[in-house]
Amino acid sequence: MARSGTEPVAVVTAGVVTPIGADLDAFWSGLLTGGDGITPIERFRVDDLRVGRGGEIKKLRGDGGGCRASQLLAAAADDLLARTALAADPARLAVVVGTALGGVEELERALAPGGGLREAAGGLYDAPAHALARRLGARGPILTVSTACASGATALGVAADLLRAGAADAVVAGGYDVLCRFVMRGFDALRSLTRERVRPFDRRRSGLLLGEAAALVLLRRERETSGAVLGRLLGHAGGSDGVHVAAPDPEGRGLELAIRQALAEAGAAPGDVDFVSAHGTGTPLNDRIEAEVLTRVLGRRAQAVPVNSIKAGLGHTMGAAATLEAIMCLLAAREGVVPATLGLEERDPACDLDVVAGTPRPARPRLCLSTSLGFGGCNAALVLEGAAA
Repeated sequence: MARSGTEPVAVVTAGVVTPIGADLDAFWSGLLTGGDGITPIERFRVDDLRVGRGGEIKKLRGDGGGCRASQLLAAAADDLLARTALAADPARLAVVVGTALGGVEELERALAPGGGLREAAGGLYDAPAHALARRLGARGPILTVSTACASGATALGVAADLLRAGAADAVVAGGYDVLCRFVMRGFDALRSLTRERVRPFDRRRSGLLLGEAAALVLLRRERETSGAVLGRLLGHAGGSDGVHVAAPDPEGRGLELAIRQALAEAGAAPGDVDFVSAHGTGTPLNDRIEAEVLTRVLGRRAQAVPVNSIKAGLGHTMGAAATLEAIMCLLAAREGVVPATLGLEERDPACDLDVVAGTPRPARPRLCLSTSLGFGGCNAALVLEGAAA
């Protein structure tokens, strides 16, 4: 497809660790088979919380060194490296990771009895990114970005900008976040967590559940990439509305701006979109507002373009969510099937979209749109193209 937008960036391959699969293949299999990673949380005390369930990773492979955030990133990096060689001058290899919470679990430990400076150092926002860079031998730009739960999308966008600006020849980019008592207590206090199952776009949806994960992709300039790739990142954008610290803009203005600008950067029109990976948290406001924005942007095609959300089986993995969803888009394009939205049994009429439910749907989307919303008015959108079959 010929485009007049910004230079595409090749998504060479990916690596993940998630509650439904410890590597990319297991993650994809879990999405197709309806894998449910929501379990009672075991790593810390939850008996005094309204909700004590989430997408907890019970066992991490690898050497177990460093804080849990660094361990998640190391597991995702090892999965990525098992699929490809970085093949880049270390001085021209960059790392960009997005996170909502950084190493907050370590900071929590530092403030607890017996804690100290060692734990506090691990609680710095950029500590896990630098640990990942050391593991990869990367000596180019090392960046941590935080746009709340849109962080994984922002990280991919910043990585693409580094490549297009010539600041790096390859970038390992993505997102992560860890389940910890601090964040569970915060979401519990906001009454955002559901005591039932997560039901994106369902009439009975009542809230989200949290999860933990890490997801990384290897990005290169397309013109310098040879061999098979997972797909291409064509456009990205962010749009801030900031009407409330924790609630989305009722009009979805920031999200709409992000989608339209990402499509413009990709040189694509709304009518080119074949599939939408929605943020779809399962909260009453988020899903309705997101559906209204997609309807405004896509127009008549809003009820014809397949849409899904993968958060019901994983939990909302915060900084990792958007990167996982971008990877899912490219796998759907490659494999010719769109994973179903777990928990959706009776679609809310206010969410008038063609949400894939029940079973995965055969389809081979070429142009995919991935949307993300975060606290504080942070919104992001990615436009991705699957590799030719």
